[in-house]
Formats: sequence, structure tokens, C-alpha cells
Amino acid sequence: MSIVFWIGLWAALIAIYDWRRQRIANAALIVMLVPALLALFWNGKGLLGAGPGSSLCGMLLAFVVTLPAYPPRVLGAGDVKFAAVLGLLLGLQRTLEMLLWAALLLGLAAVLMWWLKGSRKARFAAAPALTLATLLELMGGPLLL
Repeated sequence: MSIVFWIGLWAALIAIYDWRRQRIANAALIVMLVPALLALFWNGKGLLGAGPGSSLCGMLLAFVVTLPAYPPRVLGAGDVKFAAVLGLLLGLQRTLEMLLWAALLLGLAAVLMWWLKGSRKARFAAAPALTLATLLELMGGPLLL
């Protein structure tokens, strides 16, 4: 089985856990973070083939973009860390595209929740949107170049 399958399965399990419990366990993130970092520094490229600079910039981009949503409690700390690990796996360009997909999916989910519940303060898990955006990127990306 390919690494894409295992990354997709890992992300899907995190999404399901977040959907049910509204949290992401650090141990679940470390399961992919450690092999990703080892591959990056041992092989000179990430698990999905991105170079070290691209992988680290992807991680930084995902962290910087999602961190401002943490203080107002729009995203949880686990969501920010999950996005950062996904950024490390995807590399810079694919992380940018994943974040664009995730923003569209989260916006759609917010409108749907508002429409169904009639409340702007309805909370929902972000990991499923991040996972779906990552899977879209893995199956169809990169799209911007």
C-alpha cells in the first residue's frame, strides 16, 4: 500500500475522532509527525516527495494561517497542530491549495450549521474539513500550477 493511503487513513481517523470528541489527541499527531520529520532529514525529502524547505515552509504556512483562529476559539489548538503536520507532509504549494480547499469547506459548513441550527455560535469540528481538503489535494493536486 502506498504512503498516500496511510496518510489518508491517518487523517480520516483524526477527523472521525475530532467529529465525535471535539478534540485531537497530541499522540495521534505524533504518529505522523515523527516519521515525516525522520523521512525529511534522513532522505532529504518528505513522505510525499516535497523537499525540506518546501515541507518546513508548508508547516509554517499552515501554522501561521490557522493560529489567529485559535484565540477567538474558532479553531482549537489540535486543529492548528493538525494543519501544521499536514503542511509538513504536503509541502508549500500543496499546503496553500489545501488551506484554500479547507477554507471553502469550513465556510460551507458554517453556512450549513447556521441554516440548520439558526445560530452563529454553533460549534463543529474542523479536522474533517482539513482532512477532506487534504484528500482532495492528494487525489487531484497540485491545481494552481
